Amino acid sequence: MYKKYAIQLISTTVGLLVLCAATVFLLDPAFQYHLPFPGVEATYTNERYQNAGLIKNQDYDSICIGSSVTSNFRASWFDERFGGKTLKVSYPGGTFSDFDLALKTAYETHDIKRVYWSLDPRLLSADPQNPHEIPTYLYDFNPFNDVQYLLNKDILLESCATTAIASLTRTHSDLDKAFMWETDKTRYGLEAAIASYRRPKDIGFQYDRHVFNEPLRANLEIIDKWINSHPETTFYLYFPPYSTLYFDSIKRQGQIDAMMFLLYDTANRYKDKENVRFYSFIDQNILTTNYDNYTDMVHYRSEVNHYMVDYMADNPPMDDSAVSALASHLRSLMENYDFDSLYPPSVQDKYK
Repeated sequence: MYKKYAIQLISTTVGLLVLCAATVFLLDPAFQYHLPFPGVEATYTNERYQNAGLIKNQDYDSICIGSSVTSNFRASWFDERFGGKTLKVSYPGGTFSDFDLALKTAYETHDIKRVYWSLDPRLLSADPQNPHEIPTYLYDFNPFNDVQYLLNKDILLESCATTAIASLTRTHSDLDKAFMWETDKTRYGLEAAIASYRRPKDIGFQYDRHVFNEPLRANLEIIDKWINSHPETTFYLYFPPYSTLYFDSIKRQGQIDAMMFLLYDTANRYKDKENVRFYSFIDQNILTTNYDNYTDMVHYRSEVNHYMVDYMADNPPMDDSAVSALASHLRSLMENYDFDSLYPPSVQDKYK
């Protein structure tokens, strides 16, 4: 009798596991095995889990990649100005190890003509390894570790349920607008930007210019690897337009010389590469001093993203004189800009 119950229990358990795996496989909310079947609506809810499947299975020949400052791009903007078919993969809180893994998967599955890559100064000066969890098993092609996806409770009860509800209600999500954090309720302006900015105390001295060297070299090695190994690809590299609030923090933390060296060294490194077109938006005052563009010190509205696409399509990349002008402009900004004037007197007194 006990043997019979044991067999029934094992059979029921195996059956439920198979049903769970089959449901995840068929709905495939992370697009690991296929794009949605007819009648199944895609839902875009988690870049870290879904980018891998999009990279593997979407149709594209160009890729837009970077941190959360790239989230408000639309792939169609690149297609309209540069041609081809673009996939946007943004990684909020990401680092260069995330971008490295994404590009590895992209090149293993597609022929890539263009890469539009945001080189955030904050990331260039940080450890390339990401302390936050990323599901690396979704980026490989090992079927044996897929159990982590197929038998994942959260995937089944949350992601699959969301996909099922969207499919039943015929709620369509547009991939071109996927993962954009900008909404109708997003607050922009100086007040919003300052509210989310914890102004550091002024330490009263400047660190040596080489203070970022170790992480910078590690990150540049990742970039170099892809540029040098894929001469057939054109890399559009650029500094995103951080607001002047960012440079206030740099100045007060004694990092003027270090950040100047990082920006100059990076721009100078890539401006003459045959398969690279290098741009900088971090020194464009039309963007960085207009706080109506910003919701915090580095994140900006989608119109700025659109502007950058058009600018790269219509303007030549940086040359020697442009790199020198970048360095001169930013040093003048950090040394002479009246950052205190951005704050009410009570805030100025607090941080003296």
